[in-house]
Amino acid sequence: MKKKYVILLMILCSTISFSQVKKEAVEVIVGAEKEIIPKIGDTINEYYSDNQTLKKKKFRNENTFTVKEYNENGNIYKSTDFPLENLKFKTLTKYNSSGNVILIANYDNGIVTGFFQKFHDNGNKKQVGNYDRMRKIGEWKYFDENGNLEKTERYENGKLVD
Repeated sequence: MKKKYVILLMILCSTISFSQVKKEAVEVIVGAEKEIIPKIGDTINEYYSDNQTLKKKKFRNENTFTVKEYNENGNIYKSTDFPLENLKFKTLTKYNSSGNVILIANYDNGIVTGFFQKFHDNGNKKQVGNYDRMRKIGEWKYFDENGNLEKTERYENGKLVD
């Protein structure tokens, strides 16, 4: 019986001390809300510490703000397009070390939504489909490394139905 009280007291004390830990504010950035957006026709370049290798390139047109990011070898690894009317929505394109596209996906407030496409390292399609707030919807197609259709699946509200 004494043992139970000791264990209960230990749990209670640890819970109280844990809840009194000061929690720091966390800022979540899901889009371009904190980015400096250049004027139409202007480009903003950021460089790695060597001041030679391009790290990030920002530019825009009338409708879209684009950010291209490069690794330390100067190869592109990510491109993000933000519609100017909603900077929390983005189309993300990722690249492998050979420069082939490996992912195209849309995000709204940080949540994958809409068109989604993955590629094999050789550049051929791997899977194609759509998301609705992180749930697969509609027809999804899967391909082998040669680009041949392997299977097709159908989703409703994130659940496989066919």
